[in-house]
Amino acid sequence: MPRHSKHLKRLGHLGRLGRIRTTMLACLAALALGATTASAAGEAQDSQAAQPLAKPAFQMPFPCQTQWRLDTYDAGHDPALDIVVKGNTGSDGLPVQASAEGTVSATYVDEGSGNTIQIKHAGGWFTAYYHLKDAPDTYVKKGDKVLASTRIGRIGASGDGADWAHLHYEQRYLASGDFTDERHRKPVHFNGVEYTGVGNTWPSVTSANCSDSGAWKDCPAGSVCFYSGTDGTGSVCRTDEDDPNSACGLRKSFFNNGNVQEGYDHVQVTFKEGGSTCLHRGWDEGRGNFASGGRTIDSVRWRGECAA
Repeated sequence: MPRHSKHLKRLGHLGRLGRIRTTMLACLAALALGATTASAAGEAQDSQAAQPLAKPAFQMPFPCQTQWRLDTYDAGHDPALDIVVKGNTGSDGLPVQASAEGTVSATYVDEGSGNTIQIKHAGGWFTAYYHLKDAPDTYVKKGDKVLASTRIGRIGASGDGADWAHLHYEQRYLASGDFTDERHRKPVHFNGVEYTGVGNTWPSVTSANCSDSGAWKDCPAGSVCFYSGTDGTGSVCRTDEDDPNSACGLRKSFFNNGNVQEGYDHVQVTFKEGGSTCLHRGWDEGRGNFASGGRTIDSVRWRGECAA
């Protein structure tokens, strides 16, 4: 073969190699660009997922104007809080309220956290309440709507994680779903103030959970409660079953909202002085007001419908 033919053939071969190399470089560049774009999109998505929506106006989970000590303890505990009454003079049995309006998303018993409640609030925010004294569905049940000051339980020492009566409290964020765990914890805010940081103690914080601290909130779901005071306060008598020999004196009563059970969604109250009143299970209708006051209950009967 002539030399120039060999040269041309070699040039053609090199040209094909160049085109292949160029194509490979273009493909590699496209893959790199795609990876960069995907990475950027992933980072943007992760960043978006990591940025919680605006927090509800959480308040302390205790009645208005009561005072409390807050502790974060070590890095394994922060940003959760352990809370006891100011001076730690005895917190066992003190009432626990919801921190904001929401829906009870879980009530359960855990080996470590004991009697536990989670509440789902607006924008993917949750609150968690550990070591409650009573069974977690005593005052509220899963699916119940709660207000900022609805009573949900009492401080206790249930679970292996509680050596003394206190409330372990957390604020959490999860964009979707109804159940959270400790991976979703965020720094706690009460009344717009942040309480977080390893090893911190706030010896006296006053609760501003003051939207409605009526005594009727002490009445467990599914019970009818009778108060001696004209404003719904004072000594309370409660029952969750027929009580034909009740000796409660009353001025005002509240039948707290609970889950409707067929055949037991009304309570008929008869009085020793004569007459009767019907209470219906419900948020508004359930707050029966015996305005005349001073009457004594003769019997309490749970019914599907009250007698005519």
